[in-house]
Amino acid sequence: MKYYNVIGILNTGMAAIFCAAMFMIWRNNRRLSYIAIFSMAYAIRSLCFGIFYFAFAKSSPVLRFSANVVLMSSMLVLSIGLSHRRGQRPRHATLLIVTTITLGLLYYYQFLDQSLLARVVFLNSGLAVVSLLMVLDVAKASRRTPVEQVLLGLLLVSCAGFLLRPLFLIASGGPGEQSEEAYWLVVSISDALICAMTAVGLFAVIASDVMDGIKSDAEIDTLSGLFNRRGFEPRALDALAKQTIDTPVAMILSDLDHFKSINDRFGHGGGDTIIQRFSGVLKEAVPSDAILARLGGEEFAIMLPLTAATAAHRIAEEARSAFRRIAADVVAGAANPTASFGIAIARENETLSALMERADRALYQAKNDGRDCVRLAE
Repeated sequence: MKYYNVIGILNTGMAAIFCAAMFMIWRNNRRLSYIAIFSMAYAIRSLCFGIFYFAFAKSSPVLRFSANVVLMSSMLVLSIGLSHRRGQRPRHATLLIVTTITLGLLYYYQFLDQSLLARVVFLNSGLAVVSLLMVLDVAKASRRTPVEQVLLGLLLVSCAGFLLRPLFLIASGGPGEQSEEAYWLVVSISDALICAMTAVGLFAVIASDVMDGIKSDAEIDTLSGLFNRRGFEPRALDALAKQTIDTPVAMILSDLDHFKSINDRFGHGGGDTIIQRFSGVLKEAVPSDAILARLGGEEFAIMLPLTAATAAHRIAEEARSAFRRIAADVVAGAANPTASFGIAIARENETLSALMERADRALYQAKNDGRDCVRLAE
């Protein structure tokens, strides 16, 4: 089988399969936009080897150069996708410089001073530099996950593969028809391996990110956007474990007053709007390190790390006042939704359940005292 048949079938088909697989994953996880960028990179890669097939079959220097341009483009898009995944600004300037130099040298040694060895050296050097930039993007993460470690290793292997390719052409006796055919056969197979290895690493991080997203969704209350009980408790336990005698945590429990009557009068749509507005008030009132949750129905919890009783009371009072001001405009008529708050400051070696029980008693006291007020547990 001719080497260009291998390129046309193996390399083109493999890249197309990876492209389709990533596209389907992205369709079900559109918030992970970088997956679409990865899919595009493999689509461009598949196009690249399709062009290579016709370039070799027709012995067309123009198509060869065009295929190399498309190959570099696929690597650039892959690098941009990795930057997007990390929430980093892509290295546009560096990538543009590397691409311009690489393609400029390829053009010179393709059309002005033909040299297969020079083209092989400069093309693979350019690909290796782009791979190295991807390695740096993954490596700069302060805390890498195990799958990111795997991806890092596979990218390093890919980078080494690009650097070693020219050595095979040199070892085979330099440019010549038989040496060139052998070289391109090795390139097609090695590129298929590099393509597959990189894809394995990418699929691993995609799977990890998808699972993290599923876990996060399971811990978030969709109506309020706050943690649910499943998301709240482990974070509250962690904050409780880190407290000291001088820096205790505070627990605030809150309940919307007469919520059932609001639901009965204005329907669940009105009740949902009230919950969303109250959640927004809490987000505005609490500090950035607070742990917010909707425990169920109209009951909310706030864990305030390193907060004194006076600060917790001030935060609860501000939230109560702010909700009272805006709630009257949420539903029509005479209804005036309010909220009650109970606060407990953690004691030494106190469990989360005991802390929440004391805050609940303070909340109950606020309800007995006429609602729309804040009470502090003893």
